[in-house]
Amino acid sequence: MNRPMTFLGLLLAWTAASPARAQGFVDVNGLAALDERPATNPRLFDVRFATAAIDPKDPVLPSTSTIEQPEARARILLPASYDDGQESSYPVLFLLHGGTGSYVDWTGDGDADALAADLDLIVVMPEGGGKGWYTDWFVREADDTPRYETFHIHQLVHWIDANFRTHGAREGRAIAGLSMGGFGALSYAARHPDLFVAAASFSGGLDMTYSPQQIIVWASGIGAAANANAIFGPYNNEPSWAHNAQQLNYRAHNPVDLVGNLGAVDLTYYSGTDNDAQIHAVNQRFHAAVEAAGFDPERSLCTSGACTVVVPGTGPRYIEETLANHSFTWWNPWLADWLPHLMDVFADPPPAPSAFEYTSADDEFAAFDYEVSMSRAVAEFATLVVAGPEGFTLDGSGAAEVTTAPIYVPSAPYRVSIEDGAGVATEYTVLADASGRLTTPLVLLGPDNPYQQYQGASSLFSTASVAITPL
Repeated sequence: MNRPMTFLGLLLAWTAASPARAQGFVDVNGLAALDERPATNPRLFDVRFATAAIDPKDPVLPSTSTIEQPEARARILLPASYDDGQESSYPVLFLLHGGTGSYVDWTGDGDADALAADLDLIVVMPEGGGKGWYTDWFVREADDTPRYETFHIHQLVHWIDANFRTHGAREGRAIAGLSMGGFGALSYAARHPDLFVAAASFSGGLDMTYSPQQIIVWASGIGAAANANAIFGPYNNEPSWAHNAQQLNYRAHNPVDLVGNLGAVDLTYYSGTDNDAQIHAVNQRFHAAVEAAGFDPERSLCTSGACTVVVPGTGPRYIEETLANHSFTWWNPWLADWLPHLMDVFADPPPAPSAFEYTSADDEFAAFDYEVSMSRAVAEFATLVVAGPEGFTLDGSGAAEVTTAPIYVPSAPYRVSIEDGAGVATEYTVLADASGRLTTPLVLLGPDNPYQQYQGASSLFSTASVAITPL
C-alpha cells in the first residue's frame, strides 16, 4: 500500500504554490481556520474551521447530544488571476448546497469550478449541514445546537473579507444556492440585504408556510436531531401548542414573508414546471409575493434552455423550465445562465438605497446602517420604512429606539418630530453624533400584544412616524 503524503507535506506544497496565503489566516469573529487542504484543482481548496457556532462532537469526551452536526468547513475557489502579482480585489459569490448534501457538492457533483474558470470571481461554498436549513436552530441543547446563520453570515462573510482580496462591500458580494440552499440564499439575502447585491435560487423552497415544505423541515429535524421541531420549532397553532407554536420563527426566515426586504437585491429564481412539481408550486407562491410587492418581475418560460420572455419586467427574473427535474442536470446550466448576469451586476452594481423597507422579528435589527432596538412584551414582526434623510416610519407594538445611518452633518442639531402610534406628536432637538448619526428618543408605537404573533389571538400593530429637519 502506498503511504499517503503527510498533511504537513500537502500544506507546504500548497503554500509554496500560493504565496498569497503563505502567511496564514486571520481569525475573525470567533472563527479560526484549523487547516487548509488542497483539492485536485490548484485554484480550489478546503478550509476546516473551529467555531462555537458549529462545534463537532469531541471524540475523547463525546457529547450526549442527539443532534447530527458536521464539521465547519468551506470549499473556496479562487480566480486564475489571483496569484498573478497584480493585487487586484475580487467580488465574492457564496454558493450554498442542498438538503442531504455538503460543501463539496457544487464541485463534486456540479461544475461550479469549470463554470467560473474564466471569471474574476471568488466562490465560497460553505458547509450548511445536510439537514441544516441555513438557520440558527430553535432547539437549544447545550453547546451542540448548530447555528448556521451565525457561522455563515456573522463569521464566514467577514473571515473571507479579512483573508482574501475581496471588494469587502455589499456591491461585490452575492449569494445563491440549490434546493434547501436556494431557500437559504434568499432567506439570508432577505434578512441581510445590506450584505448582498444579488441573490439566486435554483429549485429553492421559498415558502415555509407551504405544507409540503413544512413536512420536509420536520423530517429533517427528525433525521438530524430525533426532534421534528428542532430546526424552526413547532409550526401549527393547535390548542396544545397555543403558547408554544413558532410559526413566527418560520416566517421570520421565510422569503415570502420577507419579500419586501429584497427590493434592493438583484434577484433571480429558477424552477421546473413538470418533474419539479412541488418546487414549482412554491416558486409560484414566491413569484406572486414578488408581484404583490410591486417589484415588476420578468417571467420567462424555457424548454431545454431555449427561453421566451412571457411577461416583460424591469425587476426580478423568474425562469421556468418545462423539462427540469430536481438535479444537477438543471442546476449546472442554471448557474451557467446566471453567472454572466451576476458579473454584469458586479460590473455596475446599484448603490445601497437611501429609501427602503425592512421587516424583522428580532428584538434588535439593522439594515443599511439603520439600527432598531425594540422594547415589547412578546416576539412579533416590526417594519421600518425609510423615506430618506427626511425621516421614516416604524410599524409594530411597544416602543423602540432608532439610530439612523450616518447621513447627517456631524454634531449638528436636528428637529426630530415623532408622531406616536396614537397620533400624538412631540418635537425634540437631537444632535447628530461625530459620524453623522441621529438616535431618536423613545418611539412609542402602541400597547404591547399579550401573545407572540401567530399564537392564536390576533396581534394589533400601530405605526409611528418620525420626521427629521435641520435646525
